[in-house]
Amino acid sequence: MNSKLYESILNCIKSGKLNQPFRVSDVNNCCKDILSKSPSFLSKHRVGNPGNHTEYFIRERNSSGLEIVGSYLIK
Repeated sequence: MNSKLYESILNCIKSGKLNQPFRVSDVNNCCKDILSKSPSFLSKHRVGNPGNHTEYFIRERNSSGLEIVGSYLIK
């Protein structure tokens, strides 16, 4: 079962309101501040997170292959 926050973000992307890659501020701007109380949601649920939480997101990488902190894509 997916998280309600994740489902809301996915719906914003599918509707064209949110483009990838995105940041917390982008999600809040187009999804009615859904991450205002949980701004760490994206990093907490990224691939390779240290807490072994469900992985929903991938950090964007630059042209050198390094992760761009704070910028995410749907997994």
